[in-house]
Amino acid sequence: MADYKVLLAYASVGAGHEQAARALGEVFEQRGWATRYVDFLDEAPAPMRFVMRDAYLQLVRILPLAYDLAFQHTVTQDLREAERTSRLLANVGYRRLQELALMEAPDAIISTNLWPTLALSKVKRHRMQGTPLINCFTDYVLQTLYMSKGVNWHVSANEQITATFEATHRRLREPIYSFGIPVRPAFAVHRAREEARAMLGIPQDAHLAVVTGGGLGLGHILEACDTLTSRPFGERVTVMALCGNNADVQSQIGSMAIARSSRHTIRAVGWTDQIPAYMQAADLLVSKAGGVTLAEAAAVGVPLVIFEPLPGQETANTRFLTQHEAAYAAEDADQLLRAADELMFTGRGSEMSGNLRRLGRPNATQDIVARICEDVYRPTSPTESS
Repeated sequence: MADYKVLLAYASVGAGHEQAARALGEVFEQRGWATRYVDFLDEAPAPMRFVMRDAYLQLVRILPLAYDLAFQHTVTQDLREAERTSRLLANVGYRRLQELALMEAPDAIISTNLWPTLALSKVKRHRMQGTPLINCFTDYVLQTLYMSKGVNWHVSANEQITATFEATHRRLREPIYSFGIPVRPAFAVHRAREEARAMLGIPQDAHLAVVTGGGLGLGHILEACDTLTSRPFGERVTVMALCGNNADVQSQIGSMAIARSSRHTIRAVGWTDQIPAYMQAADLLVSKAGGVTLAEAAAVGVPLVIFEPLPGQETANTRFLTQHEAAYAAEDADQLLRAADELMFTGRGSEMSGNLRRLGRPNATQDIVARICEDVYRPTSPTESS
């Protein structure tokens, strides 16, 4: 029986929050800890599940500018205003998470999403003052709503992001550590392109573009594959689409592969745990702008095009990477073609993948867990921890 237990909370809005939580859990388990996962949406009232999963997507599609402005307000708003809002929102799902946390009695609690962070911060203040609560941001931006009393410390994606936020919010109570966005330990394993291709059975001389899906839909995979194979680049291109468990998308890509076989090669890949190897093998990665996926790409260092980012977090993530010349953003098919051509067939690809790699934190998960273990093995008093 494990001596220590960690409660890992996320919300299944997109895939990234859960991926970050499970990456952390993997490292805790390697250290002999017991892990308990909780999806906030499983514990929240049904209307809230609808708001978080469905109404959000409708909002960003129907009123993208309004959503983006609202999101930016959560980044820049005054801490006192944010705290008033946070205390109100903390009531959503609070009682159920309190019951669960008290029953599990973990030695540490980690949250990778706003909603469980707020609810658990209230649980921490009222009933679990001596238990460390850590909030991990999973985007390349910080939001004041997360700065709730009860959180011991926060994890940021990058030192520059932390410094900028601290400079504009000088009354922060809790420290922010720039360990990076949690990614699976497999992304910390270096593998040369030649080795990755040999492992995956990909020809060494292939011009390889890998297209990844997003947790909020896979429609862009079809559009990206169609775009990348719609014209000759001067060289034959191999496109590998990572489709997860979506059999319909795999079937449509299979049909596209037959139609385009005289010009390019397309292959649909179902669920796989070899995402690090596919990124390491690629000459180009076409991705949505989810923070965890971008952190994985940065851990590897791969020429990257962010395709059709959504308003809010995805736009903020895209802005950060493009400002560092670590990725191109493509809003449409023409921009994707131009970016792919430049990254795959000029020296720009190597230059930008190097810039992205310098932003990467492949050991973020191990560093976060190590720090939490230090806190647990050398605990503070309840007064200090609240």
